[in-house]
Amino acid sequence: MSLTVLFDLDDTLLENDIQPFIQRYFELLANTLAESISPQQFLQAMQHAVYAMLQKQMPAGTLENTFDQVFYPALGVSKQSLKEKIDDFYRTKFPLLKELTRPRDTAIRLVECAFERGWQVVIATNPLFPRTAIEQRLAWAGLPVDHFPYSLVTTYENSHFCKPHPAYFAEILAVLRWPQMPAVMVGNSWEDDILPAEKLGLPTFFLSGDNQAAKSASRNPLSKTGILEDVLAWLDTIAQNDGVPSYDGIAAILATLQSTPAALETFASAFPEELWNQRPEPKEWSFTEILCHLRDVDREVNLERIEMVLKENRPFLPAAMTDGWVETRNCISENGRTALDGFISARSEILLRLINLAEKDWQRPARHAIFGPTTLKELVGFVATHDRIHINQAWQTIQTLT
Repeated sequence: MSLTVLFDLDDTLLENDIQPFIQRYFELLANTLAESISPQQFLQAMQHAVYAMLQKQMPAGTLENTFDQVFYPALGVSKQSLKEKIDDFYRTKFPLLKELTRPRDTAIRLVECAFERGWQVVIATNPLFPRTAIEQRLAWAGLPVDHFPYSLVTTYENSHFCKPHPAYFAEILAVLRWPQMPAVMVGNSWEDDILPAEKLGLPTFFLSGDNQAAKSASRNPLSKTGILEDVLAWLDTIAQNDGVPSYDGIAAILATLQSTPAALETFASAFPEELWNQRPEPKEWSFTEILCHLRDVDREVNLERIEMVLKENRPFLPAAMTDGWVETRNCISENGRTALDGFISARSEILLRLINLAEKDWQRPARHAIFGPTTLKELVGFVATHDRIHINQAWQTIQTLT
């Protein structure tokens, strides 16, 4: 069976002690901008901007947008005014950091074997850097993007969440249309790579010289701890399993809800707007109609149900026949970009009610007209399943039209 493999980069595929690397990286960039910005002001602005990316939990805007909204106002300058200097930095100064890193022959052969087996490979590095910085590090690792057909390389331009949020991993799978095959994470950081991937439901390989039994207690039964040389045999074993992760834990359900608007925004960014209202077939929905459907169901069904369950004791939830709304509301004539913004806004309202909910509240009961006795967790789980269906529908629509 095929397999989707997510690989961390630093100290997984590339030998790179990340803290000294980042310190030197910031020093070089601060020196590059010193004529315009004092190093102290630069470092303070950088710290605030990185913190904003690390804290981001809502789907609106990429990490680049989040960074820009904090970094440049803190400096009192526009992004455009520094663009030439920053671009030159990545061309001429960033390559000097290569000396702090070393490729790993075992990692190169591991990735080569993954492609030889026909697996889907993702570079799941924390997307706090621009694409050029990540692509250069991949080249230093002997794994350049022009040689290996990665399904995705996460960067701050194409990601809406970062590690250690499970939503980071859910967004990857959503952009890949929730592949119906085993998916795994390989990384060296317990906090950034292993815990959040496990919360989503992925088996993981923890690269560690220590067999940390205490940390293994709550992991997926297929997960393993070991060294890089052990990874390929483990991946071969996983690939022989037919199981697809269930994504049915509370953290996984929340991460799915966070990732859906993010993935749709990513799809939209590469889809010509003149095609958004075009149907692939007369009886199939256009991209805009899919967005309207998701927006309206969130606004008028999902949000209302969640609020009822949280406020009332075992409320009765009537059935909602929503598919017909696309026709009766003439959604095909709506502006697709406005519909996407409306969906992101409606979903964010739902997330605000769920994201800090106590675990006991997820078990609050309700009575559904069709499903009978249920809980908030089961209801929101239905929303996540609905999301995954329409992610695939949206992708197929785009592929047919382009």
